[in-house]
Amino acid sequence: MQFSVLGPLALTVGDRVVALTGTKPRLLLAVLLLSPGRTVATSRLIDALWPDAPPASAVHNLRTYVHRLRQVLARGGDSADRLVHDGTGYHLRVDEHELDLLRFERLADDARRVAREDRPEAAAELFDRAVELWRGRPLEDLPDLGAELGATVTALREQHRGMTTELTELRLRLGQPARVIPSLRRMVAEEPLDERWQAQLVTALTLAGRVGEALAAYQQARRGIVDELGVDPGPALQGALHAALDADSAQAHAPAGRPGVATGVAPPAPPAGRQALPMKPPALVGRDTTTSQLRAIAEGVAESTGADEHAAVVLVSGAPGVGKSSFSVSSGYDLADLFPDGQLFVSFDSGDAAPRRSGELIRELLVELGVPLTDVSEDIRERAAVLRCALAGRRLLLIIDDVDCAQQVRPLLPGAGRSLVLVNSRQRLLDLDVDWRLTLGALDRADAVELLATIAGERRVREQPEVFGRIAAACDRLPLALRIVGSRLVTQPDVALSGFTDQLEVEENRLAELVVGDISVRDSFSVSYRALDVDARRALRALATADALITASSAVEILHLPRQQANLMVEHLVQHNLLLPVESDGPGQRFHLPALLRIFARECRAPG
Repeated sequence: MQFSVLGPLALTVGDRVVALTGTKPRLLLAVLLLSPGRTVATSRLIDALWPDAPPASAVHNLRTYVHRLRQVLARGGDSADRLVHDGTGYHLRVDEHELDLLRFERLADDARRVAREDRPEAAAELFDRAVELWRGRPLEDLPDLGAELGATVTALREQHRGMTTELTELRLRLGQPARVIPSLRRMVAEEPLDERWQAQLVTALTLAGRVGEALAAYQQARRGIVDELGVDPGPALQGALHAALDADSAQAHAPAGRPGVATGVAPPAPPAGRQALPMKPPALVGRDTTTSQLRAIAEGVAESTGADEHAAVVLVSGAPGVGKSSFSVSSGYDLADLFPDGQLFVSFDSGDAAPRRSGELIRELLVELGVPLTDVSEDIRERAAVLRCALAGRRLLLIIDDVDCAQQVRPLLPGAGRSLVLVNSRQRLLDLDVDWRLTLGALDRADAVELLATIAGERRVREQPEVFGRIAAACDRLPLALRIVGSRLVTQPDVALSGFTDQLEVEENRLAELVVGDISVRDSFSVSYRALDVDARRALRALATADALITASSAVEILHLPRQQANLMVEHLVQHNLLLPVESDGPGQRFHLPALLRIFARECRAPG
C-alpha cells in the first residue's frame, strides 16, 4: 500500500485508489502519517480531530474512526497489525517505500550529503526526484487542520521551499539556467515577496543571456517589495541586479558578432520599436478635446523618470458604434513618437465565435515582444507574470480592444514601467482600477456633417448642407452609422440624394439602411444587447417605449419596479453605455436613450 500526504491525502494499491470517506477518518490517518513510526497520544488525536472543542464522546468516536480506518486498510490487503494501540495512543506502521513523506526526506538528506561531497550534478538529480514527489500543498484537500496539524504542514512547506532554493542554486552553478526559469517564474508569481526566488530569477535570466528580461524582472520585484513592505530589496536581490547590469554593459560594449555573456550564446533581442497596430483608420473627426487630453496623459507617462513609475491605464468606453477602436488605433499612430519601444494591439474579438481567452492574448503579446515561449507554461498566472516582466523595462503603447469585463483584462495589464495601455470597452468597467477614463459619445452636428464630407465628398456637402444635416441627424451623429452612410453615398448620384434621405428618416427603414458589406449598426447593437441578462434586456425594451427623457420617477413607472430596483437597473444600463446621462441644471438626474438604440430595442420586443 502507498500513502501520500505531499498533496491531497491518498491511499493506493498498485494503480487502484483505496477510498477512505469522511473528514474525521481522513484527519486521523493524516495525523498518524505525519508521525510515521511513532505513537500518537490519544489526547493529541482528539485535539487534531476536534481543534475547537471535543465532544464528551470524543474517545468513543475516536475508536469508531480507528475501526473504520482498519476496515479500509484491510480492504486494501493490509495486515491487522498495520494500525495498533499501545496503551497511550495509536501507532501506524509504515515503511519508507510506502510513504511519500519519508521518501522525500531521505532524498533531500542524500542530496545534501552528495552536495557536501562536491558532486553537484548528482545532488541536483536527487533533489529533482524529491521535487517530483510533491503533488500540491500537503493535505490540501482536508479542511480545518487545526493549530498543531497546520503548523506541521507549514513546516513541511518550508522544507520544500528550502530544498527548491538549494536545487535552483545547484542548477545555476551547473550553468543550466533554462531548467529553472519556468519554475522560478511560477514561484515568484505565487510568492512575489520572496527575495531569494526573485534574485534567483534575475540571475537565471542573466546567465541565459536574457539580460533585458532580467532587468525587467528586478524592476517588477522591487516595485512589489517597496509597495507592500515599504523597504528596498535586500543584498541578494541587489547583488543579482548588479550582475545583470554588468552583463548588460558587457553586451553593449561587446564587438560585433561576439556574444556578450558568459554562456557564449548571444541573447535574443526583442524587436526594437515594433509597430503592430492595425491599418491606420481615416482621419479622426470631432475628437479634438479627447485627443488633446490623451496626448497630455501620454506625454506625462513618457516624460516620467522615476524608477518606481507604474504603467498608466486609460479606459476608453462608449456606446456601440462611437468609434472606440478607431480612436485608439489612430491615437496609437499619433503617439508613436512618445513610445519608442513599440505600439502593440490585441483584441478579444473573435468574430462570431466566443471571445478569445486572456491566455491567448498574453501569448500573442509575448511573441510580439520577442520572449521565447519555451519557458512559458500554460498556466495563466505564470503567463501574466512573464508578460509583466517583459513589459516592465519598456516604453510602449498597448491597445487592448473589445474588453467585456475587468476580470478578462487584468492579467494583461503591466505593472512597473513607463508604458501606456488603452483599454477599449463598451462598458464603463467600474471595477477595473484605471488611471483615467475617457468616454466617447456621438459627434455634434458640425462634426457629423464634416465626417460625411470626408467620405462622400466635400463638394456635395457644400452644395446641399441641409440634406446632409438631416442625414447626420438620422444617423444619431453616430460615427459607425455616418461611415456606413458615407460609403453608400459615394455610389449614389446627386439626383437620388433627397429620396435616400427621405427613406433614411423613416424609423421602420432606418436600421435596414445602415448596412454596407458585412458592417451594420444593428449587428453592433446586438453585441451589446446579448451581453445583458434577461432582466436588463427587458428593461431596455421597456424604456424604449418612452419618447421623452427618462427620470428616476418615470423609470419606476415604465419598469414597474420599486424605486431602488429601478434605480439599480438604470445604473446597470448606464454602465453598459446603453442609457446616457444628460447634463441638467434642474433637480434630479435625467437619462437619454439615443434614437437608433431606441429603434433597435423596439425591434427586440419579443422575449429573448
